[in-house]
Amino acid sequence: MNGNDRIVVVTGATGQQGGAVAARLLADGWRVRAITRDPARAGALTAAGAEVVAGDQLDRESLAPPMRGAYGVFSVQAGPMAPDQDEYTSGKNVVDAAREAGVEHIVYSSGADAEHTAPLGLQPAKWALEQYLGGEATILRPSSFMENLVHPVFGLRDGKLATALRGDLRQPLIALDDIAAFAALALANPGDFRETIELAGDVRTPVAQAAAMAEATGLPITYQRIPLDALRAHSETAARAYELLNSGEVGIEPDVETLRKRHPGLLTFDDWLAAKGAALVKRVAG
Repeated sequence: MNGNDRIVVVTGATGQQGGAVAARLLADGWRVRAITRDPARAGALTAAGAEVVAGDQLDRESLAPPMRGAYGVFSVQAGPMAPDQDEYTSGKNVVDAAREAGVEHIVYSSGADAEHTAPLGLQPAKWALEQYLGGEATILRPSSFMENLVHPVFGLRDGKLATALRGDLRQPLIALDDIAAFAALALANPGDFRETIELAGDVRTPVAQAAAMAEATGLPITYQRIPLDALRAHSETAARAYELLNSGEVGIEPDVETLRKRHPGLLTFDDWLAAKGAALVKRVAG
């Protein structure tokens, strides 16, 4: 089933998640209306077939015109490391505008294990938005993005997989394309997806991640643990998250096989490396 002439509004369409979702929906035949603060910088979306409109998630009134006539919404906000964004207000504005316009289904991208991390000071806005949405939406909780493993701050650096995670810690991972796939499934089949879904396509320790990267690329990539203080220089929030993960106070073991039954194309880490990850790794570490 595809969207035919139905419109899905995508927030954050120039970012990682929103961009992946917009691409998947366009491929599936939906009409995509992409909201961005600066349409002039979204030429690639326009070229791909999306309708690009101006809107600011912090400006409630600017969201009303894009929502008119829309069937669905994919809502994602910049996280706590984006200094110029009030995550909760942004998300609430999207929900309010969608409801006022009579949008039938909202897919919200939250964060892994949100109800347990929020009381510890992590992702409180995401958990609050989940509660504000109630039970009529699809709430996706992506785990760590496979794509972020090539990030120079949180991933590959000088030929090392540099991370503050313990080398033996099992880390759930998800490819951006699979977040998009679940968003598309939820919009096409809302009655089957009015729920909260923890998303992961694989679970690998950092040591195993580095070994898989080395195997896929032929590069001598190894795991290197970085001190929390080094990470704290970039983000206190990120440092706190890694501290809690390393201690075992937070963290999930997602049911990957059940997820794969709902989306048979769900990528393992090796699948992702073969499809596109190895090329990204070579670009950064080669």
